Amino acid sequence: MKRTFKISLLASMMCIATVVHADNQTNTLSPIYPESLLPFTIIIEQMNFQLPVGLHSGMIGIYKGLWIFIAGRTNGLHGFGADPFPVAAQNTMIYVVNPASGTIFSRSLHTSDLTQQQIDSLSVTSPQGYQDNNTLYMTGGYGIDTLTGAFTTKPILTAFNLPGIVKWTMGDNSKQLSAYIQQIIHPMFQITGGEMLKLGNVSQLVFGQNQDGVYNPADSGIYSEQIRRFQISNVNGQLFANFYPSLPTLPDPNYRRRDLNVMPAIFSVNNRLQYGMIAYAGVFTETTGVWTVPVVMDQNGTPSMANPLLSTTFKQGMNQYVSATAGLYSQRTKSMYNIFFGGISYGFYSGGTFQTDSEIPFINQVTTVKMDQNGNFTQYLMNSQYPVILSTSVNPGNQLLFGAGAYYIHANIQRYANGVINIDNIRKPTVIGYIAGGIMSTLPNTNTDADSNGSPYVFKVTLVPRG
Repeated sequence: MKRTFKISLLASMMCIATVVHADNQTNTLSPIYPESLLPFTIIIEQMNFQLPVGLHSGMIGIYKGLWIFIAGRTNGLHGFGADPFPVAAQNTMIYVVNPASGTIFSRSLHTSDLTQQQIDSLSVTSPQGYQDNNTLYMTGGYGIDTLTGAFTTKPILTAFNLPGIVKWTMGDNSKQLSAYIQQIIHPMFQITGGEMLKLGNVSQLVFGQNQDGVYNPADSGIYSEQIRRFQISNVNGQLFANFYPSLPTLPDPNYRRRDLNVMPAIFSVNNRLQYGMIAYAGVFTETTGVWTVPVVMDQNGTPSMANPLLSTTFKQGMNQYVSATAGLYSQRTKSMYNIFFGGISYGFYSGGTFQTDSEIPFINQVTTVKMDQNGNFTQYLMNSQYPVILSTSVNPGNQLLFGAGAYYIHANIQRYANGVINIDNIRKPTVIGYIAGGIMSTLPNTNTDADSNGSPYVFKVTLVPRG
């Protein structure tokens, strides 16, 4: 049974909501402010080409303007029955997309020299990873072990040589695919639904879980409740990882989170810039609610979370699930701005009224969370959302809902070393990036597996500064 609570738009902008679902981390949410208080607005527009299939919850790399898609899934939201993650929907293709021309190349992993076990490890759902120069690193992910028929979280770190991956996918057979892939097996990599970023020279594998066996929402996997840390190196062509103590030293139940957005951040400390990370929301609490209080990680990766019981603590009201995101920093105002493009959300607006839904529905609405120089957070509802695209198959005529598990691809604009956009240099309407793939749903709360699917749509994001 759906349980929905309503709060007027005026009330949500003036005070903290006091009636929310008790299973969440907090029983209050912070106010959602109008975007007019921000120094920018955004525009989301549909591009004139699509991906060859719907893709979500995998990895993406960039090489010479080309987009390389690896792993992930092609169907929609996972099911909840005997076969929640159908093997046929695991993506066993590599796709190379030229966004300038809309040209797409693809090649199946089954045409390569890889073993079936390697193919299984490269067609997982919800792995973690990042790109460093021309190498894409990927850890873990959840998927089938074809030899045994069991579903596992893979204990594997993979390094993809993107120039070689592109050549192979485009049909170059001068080398086998295995020449462009290196792997390490270690239980530290056995995570799915977390995020992996790089701080300095250290890789940070943030939160997530080890799901063993067929997914059952009543029997969750083992959450790491930590940040696993290691340094990746390549010595004489051989991939290595040097492990550091996890943070915190003991698992912390406050970090029992997966399917969340972990974003690179910039802090102003004594008027000097420092790189760190912020983990926003995620799922699930012990009582199947959403997390609401962010976790801030400093330049060493050390996490901290404000006291959820304090009325002054920020409690995120919208966009709690992993989605397309973009981060911007203003050195002029010493503020971070993190934009969340749709996805799955506990809170949403309907007819100008703020509502909450414990089923955590799909939405098209976009919010921005600002962190000021003192570490104070505020959330803003953006006027723009995904364009209206109507379903023509399942639930025909329903507006499609985008963003969950989608890929955000930066445009060629000035960014800091950790990938955060330098907003101070944007003085006119500027394309800051693109959103590709993700889950598209025909309903806020799906009833059957067919109600959602992988999205082939690509969108352009333009930032428009105010003043």
